[in-house]
Amino acid sequence: LVVEICRRLRPEFDVAVCCLDDEGAWSADLRAADIEVTALKRKAGFRPGLGRAIARLAEEQGVDVLHCHQYSPFVYGRIAAMWNPRLRIVYTEHGRFSDAPPGWKRCLVNPLLTRFDGTIVAVSHELRDYMIDSRFSRDKVRVIHNGIDPGPLPSDVDRRRARRNLGLPSDAFVVATVARLDPVKDLLTLLDAFAEARRTATWAQLLIVGDGPERARIEERARRHDLAAAVRITGFRPDVRALLPAADAYVSSSISEGISITILEAMAAGVPVIATAVGGTPEILADGSGLLVPSRNAKQLAEAILCLAQDSRRRTALAARGRRRLEISFTIDRMVEDYARAYRRLIG
Repeated sequence: LVVEICRRLRPEFDVAVCCLDDEGAWSADLRAADIEVTALKRKAGFRPGLGRAIARLAEEQGVDVLHCHQYSPFVYGRIAAMWNPRLRIVYTEHGRFSDAPPGWKRCLVNPLLTRFDGTIVAVSHELRDYMIDSRFSRDKVRVIHNGIDPGPLPSDVDRRRARRNLGLPSDAFVVATVARLDPVKDLLTLLDAFAEARRTATWAQLLIVGDGPERARIEERARRHDLAAAVRITGFRPDVRALLPAADAYVSSSISEGISITILEAMAAGVPVIATAVGGTPEILADGSGLLVPSRNAKQLAEAILCLAQDSRRRTALAARGRRRLEISFTIDRMVEDYARAYRRLIG
């Protein structure tokens, strides 16, 4: 997402990227677009000196606006602005890692952090409410939904190519999910639901694209359900959008979400979406553009999977509504223009 934002801002703004840790997988793409990337390689623990390093870097590069994505970069960005008063801060919160209520430490600190001339962005209305509950100033938090480039709708040729790439049978009902294999994504519940649905839909296959700390537990759960032949975990793949046309249904089983890019990518691919009604997901799947189920509920998730496995006409209708919803409300052009307006206001 940051790569696309940077590319689309370039005609109007000079853009550089600073990573608190390592450069990450997308640094080559940024450099290919002539966007400078700096990695600060922070050590563990809270390091106030990192804010000073950001301030120096911003001064060297003549930075006017420091756009901080997520809470920790925002804290260091606020420290940087104390050292470099010309900096104006935009802070975007993309989501949280659990569905727990706000912690007392953040509730204590957040009113102080919001005393600055800048913009605070939540990617969903639900997340904005959470941030206000965390004692961010109600007047300062606005909503800018994430967006993507819809691109052309994949063809039947794209679908067949994706299935060949993944070694999936042409006649299988493929349920796909793309996620970091982390507890917040609750893929264990997805496996339980898939196992239940497959008792009836024996032709179903589950495709999990991603990697992470939960992988061993997920593989063990698949073995326990005797699903080893029906579940495929690809590990990290940079070509997600080329793989999604292989799916007949996309599932997000998260217990917490902001605005899920992978749900948007599934909608762009013309794949009907089943998702847990958490975070900003109901804002994406409004107006019947997807199926919503409660989080941590394998029974209802299984019923939704089985519903789509047995009803191709409903799959087609949901896919079309999802694609239209994306094109109207969740494009990257709209998102980037909203951020550009925020930058212009701060620069004056």
